[in-house]
Amino acid sequence: MFTGLGDERVYEYCRGKGIPIMLEIPFSTRIAELYSKGIPFVEEMPGWKESLKQVFEEAKRAAGK
Repeated sequence: MFTGLGDERVYEYCRGKGIPIMLEIPFSTRIAELYSKGIPFVEEMPGWKESLKQVFEEAKRAAGK
């Protein structure tokens, strides 16, 4: 089942603690290249910006803010 957070232990831990995984950023050579240059990948891969905004809003709601 694991896709990008390391190995299955991360998923097992989250399940055991009731921690939702709200978004996964898969391994990507392009993301790694941008990161190595100090460039936020959302600047070059704009489709991610909306996903991250949605996660932020969902986290705020979950925190009651």
